[in-house]
Amino acid sequence: MTEGLTSTETKRDRVRRLLIHPLVEHGFRKPGNVKADQHEAFMVKLADALAYMSDPQLGALRDMLRYRGEGKGRDAWPTMATIAALAETVAPRPVEEHPTIVSWFRSARGPQALAEGVLLAEFLFLEKRKRPPLNDSERRVIRERAQDMRRELELRRDRQRRDMLREGDADWLRNYAGLERRVKALLPETAQQMEGAGRW
Repeated sequence: MTEGLTSTETKRDRVRRLLIHPLVEHGFRKPGNVKADQHEAFMVKLADALAYMSDPQLGALRDMLRYRGEGKGRDAWPTMATIAALAETVAPRPVEEHPTIVSWFRSARGPQALAEGVLLAEFLFLEKRKRPPLNDSERRVIRERAQDMRRELELRRDRQRRDMLREGDADWLRNYAGLERRVKALLPETAQQMEGAGRW
């Protein structure tokens, strides 16, 4: 995702080159009520937050932000919330980049979700909502989705065993395996070792 990165350029530098510097040249300035050191810290935080985006995605975000300046002259940098929301429309941030979500799976909850058989369904919920389930209703939705996914997996694997795959089965199984690898990589190492040893 950092295809435009030169040998001496950091990810932070790349965001500055493709998004921050062009917007400054366009006329964006520090908001009047923000101190210089606070603004510089904001720029660093912004560059780090957007480092996951590809060069074309940063270009698209830059073009969208040109018309989102704040303040009287509409030329002050927007808030992080505004920029993050636009970035999500251009390129949703991978779940693995969200510290809250990563810590959720690295905590006791990851191994527990694995043991309950809802790990992938819970991951998909967090990927969509960017937060853990909050109530029994949402947890029930996750359990039901996990059951549906298990049934679908068994059905397609059965057809694969019988050499009777239908159109789309191979892609579905490949996508499922990729999703499973992504999610299990978020688990604490002890859970990965126990799962690999067949103790779950």
